[in-house]
Amino acid sequence: MSMVGFCGGCTMYEVGLSQVMENFFEALRRVLQSAPSDMDRSLVLDRLYKRYVRFEDIDKTKKIMDYCKAGLIDVGNIDENNAQFIRYFRSFESCLSSAIHFRQAFGDYQPIKIAITDLPWCILEGQRSLHEYDQLEDKPFWLRAYTEEEIDRLSNL
Repeated sequence: MSMVGFCGGCTMYEVGLSQVMENFFEALRRVLQSAPSDMDRSLVLDRLYKRYVRFEDIDKTKKIMDYCKAGLIDVGNIDENNAQFIRYFRSFESCLSSAIHFRQAFGDYQPIKIAITDLPWCILEGQRSLHEYDQLEDKPFWLRAYTEEEIDRLSNL
């Protein structure tokens, strides 16, 4: 099992094992079942989960994550199962802020996404094009094992 985290802008925050990230998204799915119908759940459950957050979707994605945070973490009564997710929300928010500031400072958007944080895999993952994420129909890259062919391909980009 790999260590994973959020990245965006010039930051990367390792939050834990890939299985715990899966648990985090299961909790988000449960909360979003009762979300208002005008809330585009796919921005979190598809775009963030297995692709990346597009710049034009940052505000909507943050609003959805804030809704989930409020649903999972009651400040006065934090469920110990959900307490571990405080770090996940903080990491997401920090990456979001970094991505916005990076775009403002350098005119380049480094998207918010989930990635493997283990070395050398996080370096290889940095070589993957956004087009590959956009075309992804299978499970997220952060849940996959690297094949020799993929290592060679990403190493030679």
